[in-house]
Amino acid sequence: MQKSILIENAYEGNLKNISIEIPRNQLICVTGVSGSGKSTLVLDTLYQECQRQYLETTGYQGIKKPGVTRITNVSPAIQINQHHTNRNPRSSVGTMTNIYTDFRVVYEKISQRPCANCGQSFAQNEGKESYVNVKGEYVSFVECPHC
Repeated sequence: MQKSILIENAYEGNLKNISIEIPRNQLICVTGVSGSGKSTLVLDTLYQECQRQYLETTGYQGIKKPGVTRITNVSPAIQINQHHTNRNPRSSVGTMTNIYTDFRVVYEKISQRPCANCGQSFAQNEGKESYVNVKGEYVSFVECPHC
């Protein structure tokens, strides 16, 4: 069972040292009157910290921490704008948010792939990257270190 997301002493914007426990794997609604800090809590505090922690794992440093004492048990998050203008019927959450690019970066850094020749698994950084000219365009591939 995953632990709940814990936000301790959030003081960004209109928030006055708010502490909250948010259960995971459930639909959570944040409600309140105008100006009560709903967007500040969700976007400027929780979402910003999710992004900050994710980007720091990919090597980015110096991202501003939100006004909060501590946030624990967060995962990478995406923000979907309710007024998105893309009307393409083939669009998905991945294309609307460009998360496919993020998935490619993560997969490249942590993935293991089987070699088509010998069947052994290897990581992207273990093989030698080579380029081949295919119909006038250069295509990169990674050579298996075991072959």
